[in-house]
Amino acid sequence: MKIIPLVLVTFLLVPATAFAGSIKGTTIFSGKTEQFKPHKTGSYKKVCGSDIQNESILIDNKGVMNSVIALYGKNLKISPGEYKLNQKKCKYEPHVITMPVDSELEIHTSDPINHNIHTYSFENDPINIMFLPGQDAYSQEMEEPELIKVECDLHSWMSAWIVVTPNSYSTVSKSDGTFEIPDVPPGNYELTAWHETLGSLTKSISVGKDGLNINFDFLEVAQKEARR
Repeated sequence: MKIIPLVLVTFLLVPATAFAGSIKGTTIFSGKTEQFKPHKTGSYKKVCGSDIQNESILIDNKGVMNSVIALYGKNLKISPGEYKLNQKKCKYEPHVITMPVDSELEIHTSDPINHNIHTYSFENDPINIMFLPGQDAYSQEMEEPELIKVECDLHSWMSAWIVVTPNSYSTVSKSDGTFEIPDVPPGNYELTAWHETLGSLTKSISVGKDGLNINFDFLEVAQKEARR
């Protein structure tokens, strides 16, 4: 009987994730732009405060916050989970969520006033329900990949985005624009950066066991097209 070399046995016993790498980078906008003016709450200022930050575009030293970075390709795992969207101080927290298909979205309210949450979705069941102060959370499973706009019909400034992806390899950029998608198996993929105001960019990438560093500059998007 042949003896299998120890090195080969060790290789076979090491899990595939041991050879996975991370995708790291930064989403930036290197052009000139102005932060949007805060929303005025009018008659709701006693509860909401007079001003609420407009989160449609948040840039810090060119770093773009709330960009969704998503990986597309074959044989990428799906690990469904529970994700929370809260109505707090008359805004949605967080402003942008990304989740894999078959995950559960839990919608909460922490405010002492009524809200109406309205999702503009086509692939997943739309939500259009009233939330009263102290109401229990509402849960819904997101079954299909989709980009979903969320609004409150009672407060025009309240908006958020839910990005449902076909796998678990996605993330949202931080306040300085940085992001990381860990434990990516080696292979060839498409990596997309999407922002609600600045548009979308896609790059073909190859990930090895040492991972990859890659950056996106939304200046590459034709901004007239992005803002349609």
